[in-house]
Amino acid sequence: MSIELSVLVPCLNEEANIPELVTRVGEVFRVGGFSGELVIVDDGSTDSTWATIEAAASHHPFVIARRHPQNAGIAAGWKTAVSAARGRLVATLDADLQYQPEDLLRLYREHEESGVDIIQGWRSPVGRRKDPRYYYSRGLNVILNTAFGMDLRDNKSGFVLCAREILEDLLSYRGQYAYWQSFILVAAHHKGYSYKQVETLFERRRAGKSFLDNAPVKAVAKSFVDVARAVVEYRLKPQTPSTLRNFLDREQPLQRNPPEPEWRRLYWNGYLQLFGATHWMMTKEVGTQLAELKESQWLTPEKMRELQSLKLRKLIQHAYRHVPYYRDRMRAAGVAPSDIETLDDLHKLPMLTKGDVRQHLYFDIMSDNHKKSEVLKVTTSGSTGEPFVCFVDRAQLEFRWAATLRSMEWTGYRFGDRQLRLWHQTLGMTKTQVVREVTDALLSRRKFIPAYEMSDDTLKQFVRTIEEFNPVLLDGYAESFNFLARYLQEHGKLRIQPKGIISSAQTLPDGSRKAIEEAFGCRVFDKYGSREFSGIAYECDAHEGHHVVGEGYVVEVLKDGKPAAPGEIGEVVITDLNNYCLPFIRYRIGDLAEAVDLSKPCPCGRGLPRLGKIEGRVQSIIVGSKGQYIPGTFFAHVLKDYDHALRQFQIVQTERGAITFKIVKGSRFTQATLDEVLKTLHQFLGADLRIDIEFLDNIDMVRTGKRLATVSKLGIDFQATKAS
Repeated sequence: MSIELSVLVPCLNEEANIPELVTRVGEVFRVGGFSGELVIVDDGSTDSTWATIEAAASHHPFVIARRHPQNAGIAAGWKTAVSAARGRLVATLDADLQYQPEDLLRLYREHEESGVDIIQGWRSPVGRRKDPRYYYSRGLNVILNTAFGMDLRDNKSGFVLCAREILEDLLSYRGQYAYWQSFILVAAHHKGYSYKQVETLFERRRAGKSFLDNAPVKAVAKSFVDVARAVVEYRLKPQTPSTLRNFLDREQPLQRNPPEPEWRRLYWNGYLQLFGATHWMMTKEVGTQLAELKESQWLTPEKMRELQSLKLRKLIQHAYRHVPYYRDRMRAAGVAPSDIETLDDLHKLPMLTKGDVRQHLYFDIMSDNHKKSEVLKVTTSGSTGEPFVCFVDRAQLEFRWAATLRSMEWTGYRFGDRQLRLWHQTLGMTKTQVVREVTDALLSRRKFIPAYEMSDDTLKQFVRTIEEFNPVLLDGYAESFNFLARYLQEHGKLRIQPKGIISSAQTLPDGSRKAIEEAFGCRVFDKYGSREFSGIAYECDAHEGHHVVGEGYVVEVLKDGKPAAPGEIGEVVITDLNNYCLPFIRYRIGDLAEAVDLSKPCPCGRGLPRLGKIEGRVQSIIVGSKGQYIPGTFFAHVLKDYDHALRQFQIVQTERGAITFKIVKGSRFTQATLDEVLKTLHQFLGADLRIDIEFLDNIDMVRTGKRLATVSKLGIDFQATKAS
C-alpha cells in the first residue's frame, strides 16, 4: 500500500516524549483511515533517545528511525527525514508534544479540501502561557511579516503539511542559518506556493527541555542574524527555485565541459547583462539555467530518469491542485497524484490532444496561480490546417533558450562565434520585438537569410552572403539547406567550411543529409522541435539518435497506446516538466519517430534519453489501398534518386484508396521516368490505389518557409490502429 502521509519529527533529548508521540501519531493514521509513517530523526541526543526510537521502530512498522551523530538543527533533521519519507504528503511536527499530533488530521483534511499547496498550523492563544517565549514568538512574527510583506498570525510556526516535493524545494535554501525552520512560510511565499493557516492547540512542554531554556538571549540574537540573512536571500537577491540545481548538488555528476577562454567568459557575462533588454520577458537567469544544463547532461541515464521522475511528481501535484482540467480528468480516470511515482506510471494518465487544449484553453486548463505578467502567448503557423494557441511561462522560456544554446555547442560552436540562420527573422513580430531581435542578433553575432524568399533568382546572392559572413554554425529549415545543396552541386561548393549545420522544422531524409554535408563540407546535426516546446531533441557529434532535453521533457514513443519497440515507428507523446501555467501532460503533438534501445548508452557519454529518426507528422501519413500506413518520410526516401526528373513533389490524400501526386518537373523529366516512379509507388501503396497526377510550376511553401511533402486529411489516430 502506498504511503499517504509521512510525519517528520527531528528530536534532541526527547526520550520521555517518544513513546507517547508514537502512540498518538499511530492513532491519527487509524482514525484518518489512511496509511502513514512516522520518521523520527535523533539529532545528536546525549540521553537514551536513540534507544527509545529504535525500540519503537522494532514494535511499530510505521516508525522509521534515522540518526545524526551530532546536533545539526531542526532544518537538517527535516532534510534527513524527508529524504527517507515515502508519503505523498509530509507533515513536520515537534517531538515535545506542544503541537498536538491529533491536529495532523485537521491539517490533512484542510489540505485535501482547500486546494492550496501548504497548510500551516498556527498556535492558538487558548490555554497558552504568556511567558517570555510567547512574547519572543509574537515579536518575531511581527518582524517576519514586516520584513517579507506578509500577514500571517504565526509566521514562524513549523507545523506544516504539504506534498513531499514541495518541502524538498523549500529546504533548498542557500544561506547559513541557525534556525532556518522559522522561515518555512517565508520560503513558501517567495517561491510562489499558495498557503493557508489553521488554528491549532498548543500546550506547554511537560517533559524534557527546550534549547531556548539554556541560552534564550543567545538564541534571540541568532534569530535576528537569521532574519538579516533571509532578507538577503528572499528579498534582496532572490533566485528562481531550481529543482535541477538541488538535484545536481546532491548527485554531483562528473564534469566533462572544457574550460572557456577568458575572452569568451567576459563576452558571455556582458551579453547576459543586456539580455533582459533584448528579450521579452526572459531574464539573465538563462545563464544559470545554461550552467545547470551543462552539468546535468553528464548525469547517468539512471540518474536522469530519477530527475525526471522527481520533476514529474512535482508537476502532477501542481496540476492536480491548481489546474481544474487535470484534476477532473485524473478523478475520472481514478488516478491520484500519489499514483504517479516514476516515469513508468505515466501510462495511468490520460493523453492530451490539441483539440483538448483548444476546447479548454480559456476555461480550466490554465493554472489558477500563475502570474499573467510572466506568461507568453504562443501561436503555431497552422501548417497542418488549423492554427494552434497555447501559453508558456517565463521559467519555461528561459529553460528552452538555455537548452538550445547547449545543443548548439555540441556542433563545436561556442557563444561569440558567427552564426547564420536560414529562418524568418521578424515574421509576425511587433515593431518593438523587431528592434529587440535585430539588436540581439548584433550582440550575439547572428545573421539571418529569409528562408521563405529562397528562389532560383536569390540563391546566388544567398551563397555570396554565406561566404562573406563566414559563419562557424548555420541553422535553419532542412528543406532550405537541401535547396541550397542542390544549387551548390551544380555551381560548386562553398569557399568556406563551417563547423556544423543544425537542420530543423522538417524531417531530414538520408539523401538530403548526404547532399547537404557534401555541399557544405561539414556534418549536419538534426534538431526536433515545435512551437509549443521549442527544441525537444538534438543530435550530438556521435549522430546515434536525437538526445531528448530530458531535464525538461519526457518523450514517449507509442503505438496502440504502448511503448514502441526499438526500431519501431510510434507516435510522439510529450510531457513538459517546466511549463506550470499550462501543463502539457502526455500531449499528442502529432509527430512520428523511431524508438531506440535506451539500454545502449550513446558514445558521447551523455545520459539524456534518445529518439531515433524523426518520421514526420501523423497528419503526413498516407494510407495504402490495403490499409497500410506509410509515414511522409518514406516518399522523400523512395523518390530521392529521381531528383533529376522531379524538382518538387507533394502527395495529398483526401480519401482512402486514392492520392494526388503533385509534380514540378525537373530538367530531365520523361514519361518513362514517371511510369517508373508510379510503379514504385504502386508497389508499396497497393496496385489498385488510384494516383491522380497534377503538374505545377511551383509547390508553395507555407508562410514560415516549410514545404510539406505529404498532406493527409483523413484524420488518422495512430493510437487506434494496428497497421504496420
